[in-house]
Amino acid sequence: MNFSDAFDIANPEQYEWFDPILDCDTLLFVDPFLIFKSEDAKWRDAHGKMIKHFHDAFDLLARSQLNPKHQFFRRAWTQMLFPEPKEFRLGFGRKSADGSGTGAGLATRVIDAMCQAVKRGLEDIDHFEELGILVSGINRDRISDITCNLLKPELIEYTQHVCHSLGIPTVIVNIDHARFDESRNRWVQDSVTLPVDPGNGKPIILVPKSFLGELPALSSSNWKAFLDTSLRDDLNLEISTQVDKGDIVAVARKSPGHLREWIRLMELTSPKPYNVDDDPKLLVKWQKVARKAASEIDLGEIEIQCNEDLLKFAHKAVGLFRRWVEDLGGWRALWSSVADGISVPEPIMQLMLLGVMDDFCTRYDIRLDREVETGRGPVDFTFSGDNRMRVLLEIKKLTHGHFWNGLHVQTPIYMNGQGVRHAIFLAIRDSDTPAMRERWNTLEEEADRVCVKTGLMIEIARIDALPKKPASKETESASEENATEV
Repeated sequence: MNFSDAFDIANPEQYEWFDPILDCDTLLFVDPFLIFKSEDAKWRDAHGKMIKHFHDAFDLLARSQLNPKHQFFRRAWTQMLFPEPKEFRLGFGRKSADGSGTGAGLATRVIDAMCQAVKRGLEDIDHFEELGILVSGINRDRISDITCNLLKPELIEYTQHVCHSLGIPTVIVNIDHARFDESRNRWVQDSVTLPVDPGNGKPIILVPKSFLGELPALSSSNWKAFLDTSLRDDLNLEISTQVDKGDIVAVARKSPGHLREWIRLMELTSPKPYNVDDDPKLLVKWQKVARKAASEIDLGEIEIQCNEDLLKFAHKAVGLFRRWVEDLGGWRALWSSVADGISVPEPIMQLMLLGVMDDFCTRYDIRLDREVETGRGPVDFTFSGDNRMRVLLEIKKLTHGHFWNGLHVQTPIYMNGQGVRHAIFLAIRDSDTPAMRERWNTLEEEADRVCVKTGLMIEIARIDALPKKPASKETESASEENATEV
């Protein structure tokens, strides 16, 4: 359910605010650089507030003489605590819209990077996204979390304005980490009026569409490109497309002058937000598309009286997901960057599968449980007909570093942990290299070996998520091949 569905808002695309999915996070991120480039002075001032937060932390660290036991040092560390602001429904959530956010460990790494910067004479930052370059572990999701935490008062006010103008009801709720109290140098809770999810009563905070992107404009990947073109000779670097982010961090830390030069260039550019309304990568509308695909398929009367029947149903359900991915354009939602060959993480693929199959399973009175604990770790999905019938579904991207371990070791452990005899190992193809083609083609053979060794029943399912050419391009390619043969 979207926010607009919950409050009967027709044609939500006509408004400037983003219409979030309420029951799971959307793979979009608040990009602070888009706020910095806003034409609205109010939001530009808000960006300045974020920068001041980090300037104050730099000042505290300098005054502490970088002594971890000093009171000012501890205060600076407190300022860098940014729990996930789950009210926004954005980022890398899992099954629900709750997530982990920025914990103590990452706050420590941020403070360490700031201390290193102070030692090299860099005592402030112009865009806090620089931390995404100077600190391993700060990605687009974390930068978005930081932004939403620091601008939560402004975005609460923005949400209140939207609700007032559209007659959306609000209630008084307690918001953790609602604002940073500079007088006490700590994060505080506030009671505010906000709309709440009618399903669970959790508060909702809206953001402008114009602030949402796929990647922060200041990111390590962009910095890598700058290194490729501008610094290779100066720094005698061989930066390849496979460069480790740790290498980028090391170079950025050693070369604050070059980093600032690149930031100045970035300030002259005009970054564009993700087109939420057109949604070319199905980051926003995937749930509606997936459910439409599920609603169009009728398997007729299904009677499940034994595990073999449930296994057949599970294969049909996976087939439904396959149809959505391969034939209905769903593959677009499984790629964060087709151009760079980067598929989304497995948890996101699981969300997509859930979106397609959840209604489908409900229709046939089958329970689909996600991440059921086995005693040796969580299995991805369990189909349950009743307490006596269960089938496990384990999902692995073809390029996963422990792909074969998932089949040979993990799945049998999960099956034994839950006392079930039937499982489906679902491989999602996200690469077409020779090594991955061989892996793809030997799945059944490997599964047979596991079955013989363990006495368990593990069947293989495949989904080809490789990007598909438009029909016109396929026709052109076929014509070219025919012409060549002639």
